[in-house]
This record gives sequence, C-alpha cells and structure tokens, in this order.
Amino acid sequence: CGPYLARQIDINRPKAICALGGTAAKFLTGSRDGVTRMRGNWYRYRDIPLMVTYHPSYLLRAYNVQAKREAWEDLKKVLHFVYD
Repeated sequence: CGPYLARQIDINRPKAICALGGTAAKFLTGSRDGVTRMRGNWYRYRDIPLMVTYHPSYLLRAYNVQAKREAWEDLKKVLHFVYD
C-alpha cells in the first residue's frame, strides 16, 4: 500500500500526518526504530510534519492504560499544530 499512500499524500498535501503504528511509521519516516521510541516526536515526510503514535489495536488492550495517555498527548500535539 506504500505507493498508493504516497500518491494520496501528494495529491491531498495535508497540513500534518499522524502515523498510527509501526508499519505506517517505518514507511513514512524510513526509520527502523520501533513505535515506542519514535512516538511523540515530530518527523517530516516530503516536508509535511509527521507525528508517530501507537496503532489503535494496540491501545484497545486492557493493560495499555499508559499507552492510551501517551497516544492522546500525541494526538493533541497534531491537533494543536493543525488548528493553531
């Protein structure tokens, strides 16, 4: 799906991107680091700001209370960037 995603991003030119999970993060950043290390930091994809956070399926697990808080903080950063 990578080439399709890249083309969609080129067409739509979003103000920011939020990569949900490792597969998206690794494709968009080119990094081999895991989500836990990458999350909460800004990166760039073709000059578009990019935030990495956890995949929703990971957050649905009952033992991930802290990860849910971290993901919410990541999403707030993206929202503040886009709407401020």
